[in-house]
Amino acid sequence: MEPLIDVNRSPMECTSLLPSAPIWQDILAQAMTGELLAAMNYTSLSEICDDPAEVADALEHSECERGHAAAFAAEGRKIGVEVCNNVDAKHWKRLRDAFLRCITERDFIGCLIVQEIMLESFAVASYSRVGKVGPGSLGETFARIAAEEGEHVDHAMSILRAERARDAQRFDDKVYRLHLDVMTTLAQMLAKECKDGHCEVCHASCVKPSLFEVSLSAAELRGASLQQYLKTLDMLGIPGEVTLTWVAQLPVQPGEGERSTSICHRESISL
Repeated sequence: MEPLIDVNRSPMECTSLLPSAPIWQDILAQAMTGELLAAMNYTSLSEICDDPAEVADALEHSECERGHAAAFAAEGRKIGVEVCNNVDAKHWKRLRDAFLRCITERDFIGCLIVQEIMLESFAVASYSRVGKVGPGSLGETFARIAAEEGEHVDHAMSILRAERARDAQRFDDKVYRLHLDVMTTLAQMLAKECKDGHCEVCHASCVKPSLFEVSLSAAELRGASLQQYLKTLDMLGIPGEVTLTWVAQLPVQPGEGERSTSICHRESISL
């Protein structure tokens, strides 16, 4: 698979591979693709901003995300693998299309909800978990980028809280509409099994069945991400009983639905 955007700045020099290098290659590929998609989103956002300060801020965020993608590519080279990216992979393309619909509507607040609340919640939580188990500088890089993505969420909070204060019901309705569009795709990406075929990012077969070899699991990453999402919605002031209902509506796989409501209250959600 050819990368759509080249952030590998120098030819790959093969070194002695970690036994788990192919697993990390796919984890890095998913992360890099997400960062490049975020960079594209921020660039698109800059094009609908009227305030020069907002334009500059969006472009700064875009450059930051590209830096994250380059950092993931560099970590791949350290373990002797080339990290590819594919922002047109089916799940990532759906997420991009959802953001572009907000761009078409010139919906600045909708763009922030998609990128800062939904996508960044998954990035912060999943990168944090990967950072705890990743070997050496690879884990350190994930942890560092998780912290930086958290700063993006914090940056958007004051804007979104002010918007909700103007009309809470209208704001919550918008979040719910975007939730159905975006969070359904994110939940499918971290489902236990890929029901609709290859994700078009993993370099061979799906990496999820192999995650246990590096002390991770799709259920753990999904649970942590949804927990972070609920926490962020709570920070916006949306009632918890409402957001728990939203999350319970996300697609589940056979045998998981019975646990969804109770697990929402635990530290790690596994829907």
